Amino acid sequence: GGLINAPISHYWFEWLSLHGPSSNTASVLVDQLVVQPPLLALMFVCLDILRANIRTTLHQFQKGHVISKSVSNALRVVPSSWRFWPFAVYLTFKYLKKKHYTVALNLCSVAWTVYLSRGSASAAADG
Repeated sequence: GGLINAPISHYWFEWLSLHGPSSNTASVLVDQLVVQPPLLALMFVCLDILRANIRTTLHQFQKGHVISKSVSNALRVVPSSWRFWPFAVYLTFKYLKKKHYTVALNLCSVAWTVYLSRGSASAAADG
């Protein structure tokens, strides 16, 4: 998750701080509604790929299970995302200098990745 999400988030937040809405609240809304749902789906795809061996993963991709399962998981996690990320992004934009955005949000991303990984592992063990 962090290997893919961190670079994407780094450039996304840099772009958002330079070219996004001037309002912190509007920036958070753009982030949460446009960028974070696809990143969640990508995160679940990556977790599934890492968890499975290559042959199983290729077989699952051929049948489309990885993508549909990842989208389903992302839709399930979006409400949790909206309880965490708006506050993290808003507080970062409001209280930190722009040069610290990436570091602060990457630290938040580590915590979020651990949360998702634990939840994904629990779901895999349950079913």
